[in-house]
Amino acid sequence: MLITTVSISFITQLALIYVGFMQKIFHTAPLGGGDLGIILGLAMGSFWVHEGRRWYERRLDRDEVWVGSVGELA
Repeated sequence: MLITTVSISFITQLALIYVGFMQKIFHTAPLGGGDLGIILGLAMGSFWVHEGRRWYERRLDRDEVWVGSVGELA
């Protein structure tokens, strides 16, 4: 359901930007390749920073569980 909703939203946004008669109604202009590259680069950077943070937090949690398990055995 979520994937369907996000896909419909994405397609609608692309239509608002790139379909000729919608450009006239909503006063939009298509983005150039350089602009799209910058946007995608920023999005990928944000994604990898977030994934790195999640990896680090999982590692900390795993270490805490390990220390707690060893403490219970002792």
